[in-house]
Amino acid sequence: MTDDADTPDVPPSRRLAALLGLPEPKPFDEAEERAYQQWLADGDAQVEALLARRRQRAA
Repeated sequence: MTDDADTPDVPPSRRLAALLGLPEPKPFDEAEERAYQQWLADGDAQVEALLARRRQRAA
């Protein structure tokens, strides 16, 4: 049994950092958050384009 039930409100990133003896991850600032969200959107667009190509080939 793990101790996850003992600390349900602690994010996994903090538990992992503590387990590995690393400092806590710092939160994104506004520019980093925008860049991260753009990176996610770009990835989503690439997946959609890939799926559209596959659907087109199958048709």
